[in-house]
Amino acid sequence: MFTGAFFTLFGLGVVGWCAAEIRVRRGLRRGGVPVMARVLADPQAGSDHADAAPVLSFQVEGRGEIVTRPRGWTSIRRVPVLAVDALVPVSYDPGRPEQVAVQGVRQGRSDLFWVLLGLAFAVSGVALLAAAL
Repeated sequence: MFTGAFFTLFGLGVVGWCAAEIRVRRGLRRGGVPVMARVLADPQAGSDHADAAPVLSFQVEGRGEIVTRPRGWTSIRRVPVLAVDALVPVSYDPGRPEQVAVQGVRQGRSDLFWVLLGLAFAVSGVALLAAAL
């Protein structure tokens, strides 16, 4: 019973998180301020917990240089377009410029993976709960 409930809640949490990230990225791409960002070398590249998301740097009028990672980056491999020193188009939230989404880089496969993983956990949890009752 506990495992079924855990799997169900975990799966629904993953699906909810993924849906929220997709929504935030779409909002940034549609209503954000477009700018070109430079991909920086990752300061954590040698560590055992390095992030696959690229480190981006861009200028914001009145705030100076912003260094951040884009929203919703869950791909294990970095695409060639995001090589160090490359210029990439991004959109940022003017109220919170550290919230940025990369333009023109497909993330659909990664999003689909996380949605399917969450659904698999949720369905497994529901099946376990049904078997326990």
